[in-house]
Amino acid sequence: MKVFPEKIEEGDSTPAYYQLARVLHGWIMSGELRPGDRLAPELELCCRFNLSRMTVRRAIAMLVDEGLLRRERGRGGGTFVVGPKVDGGVFLIPDFQEEMRNRGLAASVRLLKASLVPAGETAAGKLGLEKGGKIIYLERVLEGEGQPLAFDRKYLVYDPSRPLLEAELGHGDTRELFSRCPELMPVRAELSLSATVLRPREADILDSRRGDPAFCMEQLVWAANDHRVAWGWMIYRGDKFVFRSISRLL
Repeated sequence: MKVFPEKIEEGDSTPAYYQLARVLHGWIMSGELRPGDRLAPELELCCRFNLSRMTVRRAIAMLVDEGLLRRERGRGGGTFVVGPKVDGGVFLIPDFQEEMRNRGLAASVRLLKASLVPAGETAAGKLGLEKGGKIIYLERVLEGEGQPLAFDRKYLVYDPSRPLLEAELGHGDTRELFSRCPELMPVRAELSLSATVLRPREADILDSRRGDPAFCMEQLVWAANDHRVAWGWMIYRGDKFVFRSISRLL
């Protein structure tokens, strides 16, 4: 196995276990670790990245949960890279800012609404909060060269000791929304992608017609402490986005 230059940044607000999981994920996706390869022993990874065994185990467990690694016990056991499934794939859902850069377009975010609201039953359940507690409701339009391309609606956990500023709410990705709250910094998300059609208000906001095809991506976002910090959905114009699926190659 080649030694990659990646390292764990001590000053980074991203948890060390998540940084290590990203490094290992990169090795797998680049083909440096191939299906059937044995991952280096935990102690070797501890020394390589100057991490505790508990941190290394948590990073490995994260990739086991994602189906990229598997554990085997007994003689000849260890942690191995999982082979690709021929009947499935991974959807590539690009970061909006990165997607706009790839298209050569200037990305911008227009804040439509930001308010403190009582958590309804659905939002409270998604975020693991008590119904009626205060949460932030956010509506934003994501634009490329001034053209509306996606409509973002989110509920965010509210921390009265660190209120979010309007300037922060206008940033592009969810991580930036919590840039001043390291303990709430998102590290993973559960995404559900479905086909839909634009409702009247969505069509007006996205400069489209009612009933035009669109994608709906529901997002549930977790911080490193396994606390849910955001839930919502993004409506993408169907005539402006394509979501591709790939399988890892042998």
